[in-house]
Amino acid sequence: MTLNSSVLEGDPINDSRDEEENENNQNTDNDHTFKEKEELFFDGERYYTKEEFFHPEEEEQEIKKPKKKRRGLKIGIASLLTIALLSNVFAMWPRLFNLPAIDFIATSQELSNNEEVQLYKESIVVVRAGNSKGTGFYISDDGYIMTNEHVLNNDPQPTVTFQNGESYRAEVIESNEDIDIAILQIDIQDTDHSPPILEFEETWDETMRVYVIGNPLFFNYIANEGTLIGTTTTQSREEPVIMLDAPIYQGSSGSPVINQDGNVIGVVYATTRVDHDGSRTKVGLAISVDDFKQYVDLED
Repeated sequence: MTLNSSVLEGDPINDSRDEEENENNQNTDNDHTFKEKEELFFDGERYYTKEEFFHPEEEEQEIKKPKKKRRGLKIGIASLLTIALLSNVFAMWPRLFNLPAIDFIATSQELSNNEEVQLYKESIVVVRAGNSKGTGFYISDDGYIMTNEHVLNNDPQPTVTFQNGESYRAEVIESNEDIDIAILQIDIQDTDHSPPILEFEETWDETMRVYVIGNPLFFNYIANEGTLIGTTTTQSREEPVIMLDAPIYQGSSGSPVINQDGNVIGVVYATTRVDHDGSRTKVGLAISVDDFKQYVDLED
């Protein structure tokens, strides 16, 4: 019958569908095989395809931006600190290396070859009281040292240091603000240190050549020469004071003014500007021995 033949002729249709299904299944299997063979990359937490690993999304790239900002902040802070340090160095440079400072260092080197001057330097001390630095000098075997009252900066126990490095805590024995003189005492009796004593002399002459030994600026135990040029009056003192043409700087306060016989004729305490030899000149000011002679003979 015709019906049977049509059914028979329809059988191949079922076969073709099976073939299509087989092809689809084969393609699916191939896709799985391809994916299984595709190389994966592991970052320690998860696996990525090649595309995902080498081309991360925008959000992952933005994670690094704060690090760049922090790095820039660190560089900025370091730059500011460097500029601040350099500014301090350049500010100190003129004080350390100006021509007068170079001159007094050279003069001190030359005078250090003088045996007498070297002996005087052994009597000099650096006086430190709080943030204050000045000069003092040894005047008695009982451990007395003379300096300026303003050098002490209200410190009852300043520290004094000799050229050989010996340091002592001193006691303030006398202090007179009106004449700017102070007497310290150190306990030196039970030590092997026996510095030379500087003695005093009341008389002096104008144009007399003198030595000034002290601790100017950032230097210590600097010896220099100068000339006495007379006296002057100041608003803060009743008695006239000695003027000397010599290199006097901050830290020189309390320095002894020593004549050619090795005796102290005054104590440096300040500087001022006066008309001298036709020009406005910076000069040192010293308290004469006559103003503080009541403190000199301390042993009696």
